Amino acid sequence: MSDFREALESILEAQCSEHPGFSAAIACARCGTFTCAFCASSGAGLCLRCLHAAPELATRRARLAACLVDGAALLLPSLFLGVLRCLAIPDEAAMKAPVVYAPALLVLLVQASLIRGTGASLGKRLLGIRVVRGDGLPAEVWRIALLRNALPMALCGYCVWLGLVDALFLVGEERRCLHDWVAGTRVVKAPRA
Repeated sequence: MSDFREALESILEAQCSEHPGFSAAIACARCGTFTCAFCASSGAGLCLRCLHAAPELATRRARLAACLVDGAALLLPSLFLGVLRCLAIPDEAAMKAPVVYAPALLVLLVQASLIRGTGASLGKRLLGIRVVRGDGLPAEVWRIALLRNALPMALCGYCVWLGLVDALFLVGEERRCLHDWVAGTRVVKAPRA
């Protein structure tokens, strides 16, 4: 019981690091710095420095897993429908039928909707990461769709080794692929709701 009382007394005697002269109301949940009631009301029990700090970068492992989930979500429904169609119609034209690509189109529309709302595709949402602009503001859908996704895929169609070069950029300290540099984006950990 005395440990609790000592901790409470130390908080009551502490001063706010941002506003000298104001007594501390809480300690920052991230860095432990004492903050006054004004700073604490700014958001989620964080001091002003932590509240405005850049979000933490996503891990390489999370980015890879999100890419695999997105790829599986795009390819598996069409592949499954194609196999069923081939079993029903044993003909070469079965895989060329436009109906085989309908699930992929549906997945792309769902992904675009998710990206527009949260800056994160299905895989990124599952792994708790999202795409933001270099300045930390939410990335626009056109920036993500065209510069991060369509342009690299089109270039990889002409020059396959470009995909490897793109992925190797992730090894750098800033954990940004080549398409992140082109689009001016970063992948960061998403705040938990």
